[in-house]
Amino acid sequence: MKRTYQVSNDLVEDVKDRALKELKLGYLNLSEEMFDQAKINFLLTLQYDSKCADAYWGLMLEKFQLGNEDELYSNPVKYKEAIYLPECEQALQFAEKNQLKRFKNLLERIYAVNEGDNY
Repeated sequence: MKRTYQVSNDLVEDVKDRALKELKLGYLNLSEEMFDQAKINFLLTLQYDSKCADAYWGLMLEKFQLGNEDELYSNPVKYKEAIYLPECEQALQFAEKNQLKRFKNLLERIYAVNEGDNY
């Protein structure tokens, strides 16, 4: 499934367009392993939209130097502290219903590791 990108709906159209552009660039830079640039893109997104769950999520991925979010699910022991990062907490806090479901599905195995189920 192709990843979708979401910014807040209550932004004026011009600001919404700029936030979405930076958000998409951030994820593109993550996939190219250009982590410093991705961080800049996500921080710029948050300047336009301080409640952008996808930008906070991207910052969490950047902290782990991950090119995509699938690694969170496939290697839950390595990334078990992800759920405690402020970026993850903010992503979950600001996520809309569909985003929250996707984020929680990716974090599902990490939650289990932290409960001691997979040691």
